[in-house]
Amino acid sequence: MAEEKKDEEKKTEDGEKKFSDRQMKLVALTALLLAICATFSSLKAGGLTNAAILAQSQASDQWAYYQAKSLKENTYKVQIDQIKLHEDQFNREQADKTIAKYQEKIEQYKQEEQEISETAKGLEAKRDHSLELRTGFSSGLTYLQIAILLASLTALVKQIMFWYASIVVGAIGAYYFFSTLMLM
Repeated sequence: MAEEKKDEEKKTEDGEKKFSDRQMKLVALTALLLAICATFSSLKAGGLTNAAILAQSQASDQWAYYQAKSLKENTYKVQIDQIKLHEDQFNREQADKTIAKYQEKIEQYKQEEQEISETAKGLEAKRDHSLELRTGFSSGLTYLQIAILLASLTALVKQIMFWYASIVVGAIGAYYFFSTLMLM
């Protein structure tokens, strides 16, 4: 009878140990999968941050170029005003030719300004889109990191409820990651 009780206790201990080992493997696998998603989410968020910074820099360059064209355009307008203001000092035919030439330059600059403006606005839109996507990946990363912490806590305190919580929080993080990935 005593031997049967010892065998039964040993089987129970072995069963608990096996369950516990199996459970810890599942917790470790969960943490691994969460870490993989978190790594990719972090890489995507970083890449999109760099893309946004580059697009902003390029847009700023375009707006500076726009300003330069605008200054040149205004310089020609001032020259035309000066010619008109001092008409009596110029040969009328020569003044009209100069004004016509300056008007052509003004029109050229206006056209270039329009093209530059469209390019700058396109770069700003690219920047905004990159920042929007980065926010999705960053949100996913936050949830994934919390889930990894909960999975680690499960292994430390051996309480299954933390593992379930890590799965739920990790699912939210994975949702953010994969839904944002689909928007790219």
